[in-house]
Amino acid sequence: MKRMKTRIKALSIAVLTASQVSFADTNAMEEIIVTAQKRDQSVLDVAATMDVISAEFLERTNTTELDDLSRVLPNVVIQEQAVSLPSFNIRGITDDTASVSATPRISVYQDGFDISKKTVSSAALYDIARVEVLKGPQPTLFGVAAANGAVSIITNTPDSAFDADARFALNTEAGVETQAMINLPVNDRNAFRIAGIYREMDGVIKNTACSANSYNPSGQITDHTGAVKSCKGGDLNGVSVQALRASFKTTYDNWDLVLRAGYEYNDQPGIAFKSGSIAPKNGNLSPFTSAELGFGSELGIERKLLTGDFTFNYRFSESLSALVDGYYKDVELNEAFDADGTGLRIQDAYFDNDAILYGASARLVFDDGERFAGFVGISNSQDQSKLPYYVMVDPYVRGTFDAVKAALEAANPDIPLNQNISTKASLAQIEALRATLVSSLFNADGTVISDPNLPSSFVQGPYTFEAELDINSIVAEGSYQLTEKINATAGVRYIDETRLTRNFVVFEAEKDFTATLPRLALNYAYSDDLSFYFNYAQGRRSPVVDPNFGATVITKAETVDSYDVGFKYMGDRWSLFAALFTYQYQDYQQSYTDATTLQSITVTVGDSTMSGFEATARFIPSDTLMISASLGLLDATFANKTADGQVFDYAGNNFRLAPEVSGSLNINKRIDWSDWTLDMDLLMSYQSEVFFESSNYPGLSQDAYWITDASVMLNRKGSSIKYELYADNVFDEEYLIDAGNTGGGIGIPTYVPGMPMIAGVRVYVDF
Repeated sequence: MKRMKTRIKALSIAVLTASQVSFADTNAMEEIIVTAQKRDQSVLDVAATMDVISAEFLERTNTTELDDLSRVLPNVVIQEQAVSLPSFNIRGITDDTASVSATPRISVYQDGFDISKKTVSSAALYDIARVEVLKGPQPTLFGVAAANGAVSIITNTPDSAFDADARFALNTEAGVETQAMINLPVNDRNAFRIAGIYREMDGVIKNTACSANSYNPSGQITDHTGAVKSCKGGDLNGVSVQALRASFKTTYDNWDLVLRAGYEYNDQPGIAFKSGSIAPKNGNLSPFTSAELGFGSELGIERKLLTGDFTFNYRFSESLSALVDGYYKDVELNEAFDADGTGLRIQDAYFDNDAILYGASARLVFDDGERFAGFVGISNSQDQSKLPYYVMVDPYVRGTFDAVKAALEAANPDIPLNQNISTKASLAQIEALRATLVSSLFNADGTVISDPNLPSSFVQGPYTFEAELDINSIVAEGSYQLTEKINATAGVRYIDETRLTRNFVVFEAEKDFTATLPRLALNYAYSDDLSFYFNYAQGRRSPVVDPNFGATVITKAETVDSYDVGFKYMGDRWSLFAALFTYQYQDYQQSYTDATTLQSITVTVGDSTMSGFEATARFIPSDTLMISASLGLLDATFANKTADGQVFDYAGNNFRLAPEVSGSLNINKRIDWSDWTLDMDLLMSYQSEVFFESSNYPGLSQDAYWITDASVMLNRKGSSIKYELYADNVFDEEYLIDAGNTGGGIGIPTYVPGMPMIAGVRVYVDF
């Protein structure tokens, strides 16, 4: 802790000093307007720590996935290894539970509607106006799921001018991308807008399963229904997005209405959960080389997401307006994955995760334009989810595996093979024990053990989990101008929720919960360019209701008290936003996967206090050069004891996906030459070591690394066509985006690699 505080102090001074001489934007700095507090405001007037990603940045860097944003957001890590289970980490707290009954810690909103549910929140970014990322609990602004922050995506709405554009791209991994948009005004009051994206890219890791050179040369595999299918290898870690969004806007003197409908389809190759213990036949254990995932071509993720929503805004007067909105979402997702990461059938899995989400809200917004502004509102949201799991095992191989593992752990109690358990054992000790376990699965000649009297595959399940959530809330927040320079904000949200969980069809439990969550903030406008702020908020993650064979277990609600102090400066040529923060958690909820049923189980593990610093800066020395940077410093560790003095398993450990240092540097330079314009962009991002499990289990971490992207765009003056050459991960840095996973729960962790160097060409057309 002392080392971290010293680092925070030193680097804070470095950033503050450097920003005065080296950071900025193109032309003069433009005012940033945000809607975080449910009304249009300058970012300088919002007493909260937030980052705003502009449409210009998204276009310039071709950012189409949320995980790309974490490259430039301090103290934010977004992990999208698949659309089935993205992870959002803000200030050291991760939100990646697969449970259908657990509430996310971090809200994800699109156009004011909650898409926080895991199977919905991996949204393709196209035709976006901006992305607002708020740090810390946001109980009054973004509802029950915003216990640790919120990501708000705002798409473009139809306007009164005709506009259309398109882009086309090819890359070195056989990737193809097309984006297009058309805005069609009908008359002065009505307009349509249609936008879409198509992205397909082969996987970057080869899967050798089901080939002649594999542990299963038969070319057949049993799926989750028990049917025998022909299988082949294929690629892993690919991309598949097909999305379309249509919107209509009508505007009259005192009201306007926006209607939206969207469809997104994903058919991704499987995830390269490669084992670090059992290599492919004639292969190696490196996560960056070919894998042998025995489920073969059955691996993959398919998602169909259908959405519809409306927003109606009525203006009673210049100071008073009412807003009513509603949404409906239908998501169907299925995934087949290789949980053990090997060519052996120790454990393969398949699940469906279907859900219906709908809700509505209404609020009154008042702003007298002088001293008082605020809103009151009510909302209701419904979530009906069903998730059947299937597990496929080779009964002889899995039986041997479980028996040997149990005997080894009994003989070596200080060396647990389950990654969810903290241990002081060294990596060498663990790997030696794991090698003994693995050797029990092979004969002396290197072939896999087998028993002709047992089937080669056995299907377990379905293990069915269902949840029904009914969440009602009332919220009120107001800001009052105490003096010419000081503005005070206070708000509260009251939550009344009913949570029903049904496990294995038989066991059911229903429970009602209530909570009251406050927010207080002060903003001091030192000048037109500089403001200081203080923000306090309380966040809450709802209890989890878990009926099971013994009795219903209800975890405590997780609560957090958050304190931020910071400043925001926006001058003509440079800007700097910086904040110091501290969190105090009580009854932190930790989830892990049951090794047998793959059910996500949530338990309360204790308390924690974490602190940090973050800053973003921008400098525009000329109208052809922009330099921007970000820095995040974080001390995110579990407390040594709970508030009542109890010791718990993860005491002193680092939180999952919580780097102590993260940062980025973006340089954009335009060169005018004769009739041509050359636009060069360089983006570098840094992340210090991260642990992939809160147990800090040895071997499940990623050392510090840099990633560099570069692009060059060429445009002839007066032409509507632009040409771009680009390369992502220019230096082909090898890094992991995840490790451990379900395989680690059974004793043989798997590893998921990040993307290698990918280069390509894009063509942009404006009509």
